[in-house]
Amino acid sequence: MFDQQAFIQALPEGSRQALEVFSDPHPPGAVERARLSGRALVEFARAWPAGQPGLPAAIAEVVAGIRQLGQTTLHHPQVENYMAAVIGPGVPDDGVLAAQELGERAAAAERRTQDAIDTCAELGADLLAAGDSVIVTDFSPSSSWVILERASRDGKLLTVYVPACRTRRASGFRAAEEARTLGHKSIIVTDAGTGWVLTSRPIRAAFIGADAFLPDGTILTTNGALAIASIGAHLDISVYSVFDLWKYLPRWLPQIAELNDLEDPDGVPEACEIWAPGGFEYLNPLVDRIPGSLFKAAITDAGVIDPASVGAAALARYGDVIVQGPRSVEGSAPNTRPPHPG
Repeated sequence: MFDQQAFIQALPEGSRQALEVFSDPHPPGAVERARLSGRALVEFARAWPAGQPGLPAAIAEVVAGIRQLGQTTLHHPQVENYMAAVIGPGVPDDGVLAAQELGERAAAAERRTQDAIDTCAELGADLLAAGDSVIVTDFSPSSSWVILERASRDGKLLTVYVPACRTRRASGFRAAEEARTLGHKSIIVTDAGTGWVLTSRPIRAAFIGADAFLPDGTILTTNGALAIASIGAHLDISVYSVFDLWKYLPRWLPQIAELNDLEDPDGVPEACEIWAPGGFEYLNPLVDRIPGSLFKAAITDAGVIDPASVGAAALARYGDVIVQGPRSVEGSAPNTRPPHPG
């Protein structure tokens, strides 16, 4: 049995601090988790004792441990892709050289990630005009938030409808507050009322960020978004998926469906206070799986493109770093203490 706390506590301080945030029950989004994973690897190499052999193998065990932390990385392929970019062609045996090379690769990955996010922001904001009404399913700092922030900066103040969505780390109240801070008018709607908003309000666009996307444009995202995408497609409302191409997931994994089937009360106090004591089973899925065919287009760092083409676009843009092989929560971390002498 993998002991998360023992694994984290055995790490050097810099790595430990990064992974404590990474594994929080209310973790940051996919992009920030990716950055934290890269930081953990760089700090691990930086703390490696001079002259001590075995660093490449130790880094491999840290990677295996990171895959199993918190909500795992199954639905956050950007973490895997980011770590692959940081590790690059290999980890030198010398700790000083390894820290330097991993640090340079992490900085390059950060620049590429931020450039991708900035591109998505500009492309999304360009689709809007002042006074438009939009709906967002969550306020991801790398997708819907950056579009609304860019629109605000461009003088395009909007009416933003946000589903209440108190599931897992999502929060409609938080999303509405942040939209209002940008100067937009924010309206929270009950999850059950989103269909009414879509049918009765002049919605210019719906923006749905993604934790991951499959080659055919299917995305994994905050649950509740599938209903919005389905109704929007039926009503011919422009529903856009929004993601940078680092989030490439080569295939659907049955383990993600297993995570969805867990009775997870996080963010839903009724689950523990009312439903379970009443003898009811309950579901709080981790992600919705939304077919690419429901989207008008995908807003990505390769442009506003046909969802069916996102897989090819990702490989063309990031084929040097994205992981294309099978993924699993199981890794080569039989011990909870990574081999870090000193």
